[in-house]
Amino acid sequence: MMEFLTVFAAAFAAENLLFARAFDAYGLRNLKEDPKKILQFGALTTLILVIACPFAYGVNRLLYGTAIYNYVNGLVHLLILAALYAGAYLLMKQYLPKIFEQIGKYLPFAAFNCATLGSLLLTAKDVEIDSLSKAFAYHCGAGAGFTLALLLLWSLRQRMNGANVPKSFRGFPLEMITVGLIALALVGLTGTQLPA
Repeated sequence: MMEFLTVFAAAFAAENLLFARAFDAYGLRNLKEDPKKILQFGALTTLILVIACPFAYGVNRLLYGTAIYNYVNGLVHLLILAALYAGAYLLMKQYLPKIFEQIGKYLPFAAFNCATLGSLLLTAKDVEIDSLSKAFAYHCGAGAGFTLALLLLWSLRQRMNGANVPKSFRGFPLEMITVGLIALALVGLTGTQLPA
């Protein structure tokens, strides 16, 4: 249990997909929405990561060490996400039409954004994630941390709308500066590891 919480915390804060890894530009564009829609988008992204986890872990264990692993790794993970998207789209449209009306337009963005594919690829190359429970913890933490990061940036945008900000910094430039400062703080907190 402690191992699960450690991996979850690392993915949630120290390796945050938006701040530390700079994944997902769609999430930043989505900040104009209300927090309920941001939570729906984050929950959908987390759910897709959690459902994709066992499939991606199985494929990683099956292909790891083969001659074609480096060539097909990204493609296989993309195919896993495509199959999940198609299945979720068809099932939700058929059996859950009311939920599909609410979150159907976010489904392609949650399934095919850089945060989901990047998270799957990061766990594929991380040698410390050597069990399904660690991979599951990483994906849960990555999705929750991504959602929290989007909510934090939405909150900052709301505060900046009422502030006296120079015209050239309003909107997206100030958001990028904020993301950069938070990323810098996270790197300072966790340190960097350069390849040897």
